[in-house]
Amino acid sequence: MITAEPPAEQGLQLDLPNLPTVGGEGARVVQARLRVTEVAPGISRLRLWAEGESMPPDDGGGLGMLIDHPGLASTTPSPLFEYDERPFAFRFRGLLRSGGERRTVSGFPVAPALTLSERAASVCFQLDPDTDVLGFGEDWGRLVKNGRRLELRNQDGLGSGVGRGYKWIPLLHAGSATIFLHTSTIIQADVGATDPSLLVLEVEEPRLDLFVIGGGDLKHRLARYTELTGRPRVPPIWAFGLWMSRCRYHSRRELEEAAHGMRQHRVPCDVLHIDPDWLQLDKLNCDFRWSEEKYPDPEGMLRDLKAMGYRVSVWELPYVDAASPVYGEMRAAGHLVRRAGGDPAAAEALSRDGRPRGLVDFSRPEASAAWQERHRKLLEMGVAVMKTDFGEGLPEDALMADGRDGRAWRNLYPLWYNRTVFEAIERVTERNGLVWGRSGWAGSQRYPAQWGGDPEASLAGMAASLRGGLSYALSAPGFWSHDIGGFYGQPPSPELYVRWAQFGLLSPLARAHGLSPREPWHFGERALAIFREFTELRYRLLPYLLTVAREAEAAGLPVMRPLVLEFPDDPGSRAIDLQYMLGPDILVCPVFSESADPVAVGVYLPGGASWVDWWTGEELEGGRWLQVSVPLDRLPLYRRSGAEIELGPVVQHTGDLEA
Repeated sequence: MITAEPPAEQGLQLDLPNLPTVGGEGARVVQARLRVTEVAPGISRLRLWAEGESMPPDDGGGLGMLIDHPGLASTTPSPLFEYDERPFAFRFRGLLRSGGERRTVSGFPVAPALTLSERAASVCFQLDPDTDVLGFGEDWGRLVKNGRRLELRNQDGLGSGVGRGYKWIPLLHAGSATIFLHTSTIIQADVGATDPSLLVLEVEEPRLDLFVIGGGDLKHRLARYTELTGRPRVPPIWAFGLWMSRCRYHSRRELEEAAHGMRQHRVPCDVLHIDPDWLQLDKLNCDFRWSEEKYPDPEGMLRDLKAMGYRVSVWELPYVDAASPVYGEMRAAGHLVRRAGGDPAAAEALSRDGRPRGLVDFSRPEASAAWQERHRKLLEMGVAVMKTDFGEGLPEDALMADGRDGRAWRNLYPLWYNRTVFEAIERVTERNGLVWGRSGWAGSQRYPAQWGGDPEASLAGMAASLRGGLSYALSAPGFWSHDIGGFYGQPPSPELYVRWAQFGLLSPLARAHGLSPREPWHFGERALAIFREFTELRYRLLPYLLTVAREAEAAGLPVMRPLVLEFPDDPGSRAIDLQYMLGPDILVCPVFSESADPVAVGVYLPGGASWVDWWTGEELEGGRWLQVSVPLDRLPLYRRSGAEIELGPVVQHTGDLEA
């Protein structure tokens, strides 16, 4: 632990019979250096490292999480930082104070202010009794993280109910402070789980590099965070229309049946997605070898679909099956991730065939460039966007180009993967890039969009998706979505499908997807009519959605927002995580019920504003709970009183608007 005083001055009870060994023979004293600078007004940077080792570099050492910022190399001491030597403690004035004061019966700190070892470093902050901790990325639990113990280690989530995460983000908010851990390593976070008054953050490397952001409300601090890690550009207008998908359309015929069905049933739609069946080898493999058998004449197909007003999304993942001839080509070129001995590493991916999957080595510029070039033909013949699936399976025995192993790179790999594909799309299409990414890390908001992976088709899966999206909004603000209807399990009931569609069609981006068909006519006439009505509402809201999207680009704010982000002074909004704001002015209250009949729903109207019922026009005072009866064809929806929400026409696709 980091301290400036000897054991006798630390309050240790040296005469207790059960005291661990302190000092004496075998004890090792390591000199450490601590540097705290002002990056910009309200932004401090703390770096800790062992004497004789290198200081964590100003620019992040090529991790790719930070963007250029003039304050990264600042040597100006932070005016907010104060410290005591004996006993060692520190504060960021008015924002945070370190732990270390709390002691066990033997006198040891419950959690020292700072620790440093050959394999890890940690920091401890005190939590006041009324301090909520938020953030950490796409976590399926409650919005407020107090009482949780989290491991920030990206892996296949296997749904949204087993405690795993596709895109943890090392950003958190505690009271009036925002903390950004600038690391790619696995992080252990004890958010008051061991002691409710302490927040302990441990990184798996012998150094610490963190930013503390203060000086304003949560909106302000998110904006300052994105000054460091970047902001998204606005996707093309068609991305804000409906995406229709399933796992899988097994052939061109099935895809075109869906395309014609959407038009025949007058359900607006802009994007159709093809999952792995476009490939010859279509099980956990992407080698870009198009299946003419399943999808003949792709150029003609894409041309015909574009004439109908559709863009096409195509699936990929950064793994290549050892059975593919492309595997051998990439191995010979040195484009696959290797183990220490030089053999290709195998992705951590479940495969029934038992064959290994090689991983694209994005740590090597030549491998990234070659992977980008493999996208060129697809994009030039008319594919509009890539679904960048997976990316969480880098094995621990991998050896990356910078000499670090797969465990140290695990969280970073998804960022570099999505960046590589995003930039390829920008370069070839000459417009703002767009991917549909599952995995991510700090900075992923620069490469929109992300979606919430594979939730169960259940009310629990729907609630977890919403909570994951709200948590992600406070960690990587930008454009996020989820699978309308849920991904796996039994096909959703018509009522679940409708309730999820109402939520999904009032999300930043909207895609229906799952293992079984998700086209609305499969769920009966009533579901089809309701789905159509809410899709038409989404298209009418396109001017508003584009305005909010431009705000995301300009100010670093999410499109979907927890109530606490918009109403920080309203105590009733603090922990609400089953409602959300769509932009600053629309309050959306999803209904978690599979009843075909009207259901009673509790709705909270945030304080500090009055609200207008979207359906009836009734004006209501905020700062209170309502009990409302909601039929299947409605969800509680409100606009902020006085807000001007521009509406557009109902069209079948955004090409009609451009025409």
